[in-house]
Amino acid sequence: MTKVLLITPYGYQNTGIRLLSATLREGGFDAPILFMKAWRNNDIQPPIESEFRLLQDFVKEADPDIIGIGFGTPYLKIVSEMTGRLREVSGAHIIWGGVHPTIAPEDCIEIADSVCVGEGERPLLDLARAFRDGSPIEETANLWIRGPEGVRKNRPRPLLQNLDDLPYAHLAEAEMASIEDGRLRHGNPSKDNALYRIFASRGCPFACSFCYNSQFRQIFDGLGRYHRTRTVEGVFEELEAARERLPKLRRIRFDDDTFVFPPAWIEAFAREYPRRIGLPFDILLNPQAADETTLRRLKEAGLVHVQVGIQSGSEDEVEEHFSREGSNAQTLELARLLNDIGIEVTYDLILDNPLATRRDKEAMIDLLLQLPRPFALFIYSLTNFPKSEITDNLLEMGLISPEEVEGRATKSFEQFRLSLSYPRPAEETFFASLISMTSKGFIPGRLIKSVSRSAFLRAHPAPVRWAAEAANIIKLAAVAFKMLRRGELSAFKIAEYASFKRRLIQ
Repeated sequence: MTKVLLITPYGYQNTGIRLLSATLREGGFDAPILFMKAWRNNDIQPPIESEFRLLQDFVKEADPDIIGIGFGTPYLKIVSEMTGRLREVSGAHIIWGGVHPTIAPEDCIEIADSVCVGEGERPLLDLARAFRDGSPIEETANLWIRGPEGVRKNRPRPLLQNLDDLPYAHLAEAEMASIEDGRLRHGNPSKDNALYRIFASRGCPFACSFCYNSQFRQIFDGLGRYHRTRTVEGVFEELEAARERLPKLRRIRFDDDTFVFPPAWIEAFAREYPRRIGLPFDILLNPQAADETTLRRLKEAGLVHVQVGIQSGSEDEVEEHFSREGSNAQTLELARLLNDIGIEVTYDLILDNPLATRRDKEAMIDLLLQLPRPFALFIYSLTNFPKSEITDNLLEMGLISPEEVEGRATKSFEQFRLSLSYPRPAEETFFASLISMTSKGFIPGRLIKSVSRSAFLRAHPAPVRWAAEAANIIKLAAVAFKMLRRGELSAFKIAEYASFKRRLIQ
């Protein structure tokens, strides 16, 4: 039997690699998964020598015909070294796929034997069938293939429109193993997680300048509808299977880029979810897509938490730098609605933008102080991903160098989510500290506003940072206690996030 070994770095819950395995197994192929090191927020460590040797030993024993590696831009250097180590012990065909190979295949094809540009389920299945049947692979759609005469860049195929044709990613029954802390462990590394992640759609209806979706839209232009949805029944069947197989399951998270579905879909989902699933669930939402009727129906069905992207409090910064439409009025309207309905909310922000002015940062504080408390914050440090609109603009303006673009740089290894201990200019630390305080209901908003006007503290922000750090520890302790009480504080979650060095801003 043709064997396809799938490897993913830093992604125990990687939906893409699990979906590829499930698709291959459905097609009659052996498709084990190796998870190469766990994701640790702001603390990504490259494999050590003993872990590379474990990788080589595992591959020698597995003896695959094809090795597929799926990854994002930050791991380009690590995957390149992994591929070199794999070639020392295996003659397997090595194919790369994922976000970075899709956006920048030219970075990848000189190292991998082939590169998948776009959705990988059908191309990888075609590749496996060709190996099984002894057929040529040179014309496989979606693949760039390196051969003796150079690189063949095959046409992309139409986007998959019927998502219900795909198997369930996180319920793949493949053989699994993981390498972490110098040890090889067999089994599913996330099987005891209390949270089940699911996609009810693929693609996004929006195109923000910092997000890969804007680039994907260009690559797949003319190849079919980009934002596609599964049927309600298909979603329920997967969640019912998850409940049967995962006894520690306590919560569902819809990982769709934004939870946007037709009214009839929402009505059918809200009507049947309490009876068929009955677990609390979370969604991601763009303020532009918010609708009171929909949110009230989802609340009745079991919605308990919404993650909302607002990125900045300055409408000029959002529109000019992040290419997002929408207004502060929409954000405030959604915030008040969520508070009225009784749904917990986390707001996504992006700091460390070199184009942001002092006025932009002050506007962010003003907006956050108008939001009903309590709320949580996920604050991200702007990361320069290749070929994104905002990265290209920063390069053109000379505000960053090519060496600061992710892939060459690895900023996200230590500053994906913003932490106050990361070195940055005094004024940036000052505003980041004040912004983090806005989510702490025990700190008066008037005090934050007053401090924001202090020129002395802007230049000497250490006291503000210390106060923000202390307040954040209190908030994190409250979050952990709440998760513990609900049975959601698993060892898996603690390993991902809990570290004094890597403490998040909530």
